[in-house]
Amino acid sequence: MEKTLYLNENSTLSVTLDGPSIVVKEEGKSGRRVPARVIQRVVITGNIKLETGLITLFTQNNVPVTFLDKKGDRVAVTLPYKDYLPGQYKAQKTFFESDYSRRRYMIFLRAYRQRVQIDVLKRLLKRQVPEKFVTVGLKEEDYRQVIDVAIAPYGQKFQQVRNAVAAVFTEMVVGKLIASELDPHMGVMHRRRDFGLVLDICHIFGSEIDIQSIQYLKGRKRTGHYAKEMSSVDMKDIAVRFENRKETLVLMTDHIIDGIFELIRELRISGESSRFL
Repeated sequence: MEKTLYLNENSTLSVTLDGPSIVVKEEGKSGRRVPARVIQRVVITGNIKLETGLITLFTQNNVPVTFLDKKGDRVAVTLPYKDYLPGQYKAQKTFFESDYSRRRYMIFLRAYRQRVQIDVLKRLLKRQVPEKFVTVGLKEEDYRQVIDVAIAPYGQKFQQVRNAVAAVFTEMVVGKLIASELDPHMGVMHRRRDFGLVLDICHIFGSEIDIQSIQYLKGRKRTGHYAKEMSSVDMKDIAVRFENRKETLVLMTDHIIDGIFELIRELRISGESSRFL
């Protein structure tokens, strides 16, 4: 079972390393000991007391650590230091240098994104999805039209929350790409951008990020609580929603990465790759 360690700003919170385990202590509460080997992702929000040895341990274990500021914006991510290229770098580079492959990749990306959008609209509209979206196909502007109505009541707050939700998704995708020996920076849709491939895959998850942001804001609307900064309670709420969907999302990410490998393999088998070596 993959576990994510969420650490939110709290002046009484301390995180230390004790042998193969992490010890999380908070004033007034009994400490928790978690084996480091079961943690696959780490998200830290704001300022907390922790040993730098923890960052070293996670990066040595190929576990990225994402740092967010108190508004929920991504500030930094630590990755393992390697003075060699990822194992799949050459095949990935060859694949993405081919115009034919890039077109196939973009078709794959759009098709997967559309599947996720339809699933999200079914949940958002309580399954009252126009039949044409399923039979004829969902256009990007169709999705945008529905989602713009859903987010309209929340104004600029929506984007702030969405940034925090997107950061959790990004953490998941970065970890999966590192484990797959793919270069997380080499994307197509987000070419020449840091974490280009991560952004490509997160583009597929765009509607999932939208609906989790909307669900969070609906909950806050009921309580009437809107803060300028993301509190530890806010981040916990976001984390819980993500964790409730995590098993499905991790599975989807694995399928997307499998799909990329399949596209690379097909190019290799067809002999097209020899033209670009």
